[in-house]
Amino acid sequence: MKSTRIILSAAVALSLFALSGCGEKEPAKADNGLPAECNEYVTTVNACVTKLSKDNKAMGDQFKAQMDAATGAWKQMSDKDALKASCKSAMDAFKPALTQLGC
Repeated sequence: MKSTRIILSAAVALSLFALSGCGEKEPAKADNGLPAECNEYVTTVNACVTKLSKDNKAMGDQFKAQMDAATGAWKQMSDKDALKASCKSAMDAFKPALTQLGC
């Protein structure tokens, strides 16, 4: 279980780090949403974390807080095309971890 947590932590952390540098920030707009690629990534990570954190609620809560913070920042980014490309890259990078984690 510890190696699973480490793999998942590393995959999510690297993805969030990569996405954090995308685009310039602007004041939040009402209803500006996220690209479909980002929604797919968030949904996939959340589903995997939910599955793996059934026995470790604290781990699940930690990842949920990280994802919530990241999506909040992404919604404020003005360059949605760069964000879209970054989310697609993050999803592609996360896919091998999904297999290893059994998600």
